[in-house]
Amino acid sequence: MMKDLKTQDREELIANLQAMYSDFNKEAVGNVDSIYHKEISFRDPILQVNGIDELKRYFNHGIANATLCHFAFDSQVVTENTAFLTWQMRLQHQKLAGGKEIVVPGCTHIEFSDEDNLVRHHVDYYDVGAMIYEHIPIIGFLVGKVRERLEAYD
Repeated sequence: MMKDLKTQDREELIANLQAMYSDFNKEAVGNVDSIYHKEISFRDPILQVNGIDELKRYFNHGIANATLCHFAFDSQVVTENTAFLTWQMRLQHQKLAGGKEIVVPGCTHIEFSDEDNLVRHHVDYYDVGAMIYEHIPIIGFLVGKVRERLEAYD
């Protein structure tokens, strides 16, 4: 079965997005304009941002103290209007886990803009506790205790 041209364009855009996130750093953030719509709506468990300039600020702030930020994509479904991606983020950050690498699985839901074949809506889903809270000394201890209690109900 042949894919239509629009879906092929979307798959190419998703490949570019994956390449940008594969080694996510300040240089990669420079590619945001070629992937995201100028009025992008981007949401993750931490924050909602709107507009390309706000997205660049958010990304640059997030990676400012990161030694490593790499996304390994596992699977994807791309249609004419949306895409769904699963991934593992590998993050090494000076202020988290004593600078050790953290691995967090997640997924992304994307909606495309018809006017320019760019990403118009991007929503990330992942366990922010596993990424951040568990690696902050006092909060991490408390999160660990809550998890232990919940696991006791298995």
